[in-house]
Amino acid sequence: MPEMDRRAFVGAAAAGGVAAAVLAASSAMAAGQSGYFVIAEIVSKKDKADELRALLVPFAELSAKEPGCLVYTLMEVIGEPGRFLTFERWTDKAALEVHMTTPHIKEIVPKLDPVLAKPFTQLFLDARTGG
Repeated sequence: MPEMDRRAFVGAAAAGGVAAAVLAASSAMAAGQSGYFVIAEIVSKKDKADELRALLVPFAELSAKEPGCLVYTLMEVIGEPGRFLTFERWTDKAALEVHMTTPHIKEIVPKLDPVLAKPFTQLFLDARTGG
């Protein structure tokens, strides 16, 4: 993630969860990064961390290669196996909407329910500063 210091983002995510990750994303936006941002939290059942990881890693790799995806970073919270955050930066909302219709998202969604401890959450952020 060259646009932003990974250590700052991961540290923020581990320290305070999604709310702190939003602060890290806002610093990226203030640094002049335009786009449409998404932060998601995906948490596995205690005994399903390996299964969720096996689903999310290839999914994130495919998502990062999509047209309109500027950044797609999958992170696992240190000390909390099975708690994942994504930091996504798309060119615009339309690019994210296309992502939501891809074959790999249609394939992963039904596989998530048996391994998730709770429904995944997403925060959508629109850049207000930067170029």
